[in-house]
This record gives sequence, structure tokens and C-alpha cells, in this order.
Amino acid sequence: EDTARTMSEAAQRRERQAAAAAARRSGRPNPTTTTNTPSEAVATPLSDEQNQQLLTWLGYLFAAVAMARIVTSYLYFIICFPFLYLYMIQTCPSEASFDVKKEIKRVLRGHHLPEDHPDKPKGFLSEAVARMTATVTTELSTSLGYEVTVYKLHLIAIGIWVRVPSANMDLYWIGAFSKWTYVYGAEIPDDKTD
Repeated sequence: EDTARTMSEAAQRRERQAAAAAARRSGRPNPTTTTNTPSEAVATPLSDEQNQQLLTWLGYLFAAVAMARIVTSYLYFIICFPFLYLYMIQTCPSEASFDVKKEIKRVLRGHHLPEDHPDKPKGFLSEAVARMTATVTTELSTSLGYEVTVYKLHLIAIGIWVRVPSANMDLYWIGAFSKWTYVYGAEIPDDKTD
């Protein structure tokens, strides 16, 4: 009796396996099986609509990952920018603190030049001569007149342009972080010397 039952169960199992194999070959699900084991699982291809949805969601995922990377890479800047902006507003020098003669003297004596620059005076005697030359040149050129133009840069900095026609100079400074920084100097173009 046990042997007959075991043989009939084995026969039924063979029939189910044969039906499952035939169903796999034909592409239809097996109607005789109720449970799928990993060896019996059948992968069905996705429809065009399902492919479109899958690609759309993958695109959203890619965009979200890209945005997260961008935000995290600029997070330090995003957090610090408002504080830097407020600090620059607080430390922006006033227009009245800009002394034209003092700043021109500093430029003429080479204060803005790096230490290894060949035009920077080195030694006590050359510094004294440069200081005296700068003072005389500044007093002579500014006594004949100069023009100052002020540009305010969103409360965080001030740009100043000084034109000294007698010395044929255009000089530019930026005022930020409680100091005036010399930016650039050039000769006045011939067509603008009036």
C-alpha cells in the first residue's frame, strides 16, 4: 500500500514536471501546478507600456541622484553664502574712508607689488626715495585736479575709479572686508584725455 502510494505520487510528480516543461516551451503558464519553485519560474517579457514606465522611473531616479550629488557638493557654499554676504555687508568700508592722495601714494611707492617684484623698493634708502617720490608726484598731480567715480556693488563692496589727467593715470580700487585693495592702473587712452 505504501509502495503503491509512493509510485502514484512519483507518477503524478513526473506528469506535473512534464506539463510544466511543455508549458515553458509553449510560453503559457502551467495550469496543473499551484506553486512555483525557482526551477519552475517563467520570466515573461515586459510590454511596451511597462518598459516605458520602467524607463521613466529610472530617469527620475537618475535625476534625483544627480540633484542629490549637486546639492551635497555645494552644500558648504549654500550654507556659508548667507553668512559671508552678511559679513561683507558689515565690513564694507564707507566712501568717506577712501583717501585719494594716500591710496595714490601707496600705489606709486609700490606697496601693492609682491616682495620679489623688481620694481618694489628694497632697503631703507630705496624705500625712503620711493616714499618721497610718491609724495611729490601725488601732490603735484592731484593739485591740478582729479576725478573720482564710485560704484556700489550690492552693499558688499565699493568700486572706485580715479582719473588723474595731469599724471595720465586711471586707477581702480575695490573696498571690501574693511580695507581698500588696489586692482589695476592704466594710462588714459589718447581719445579720452579731455
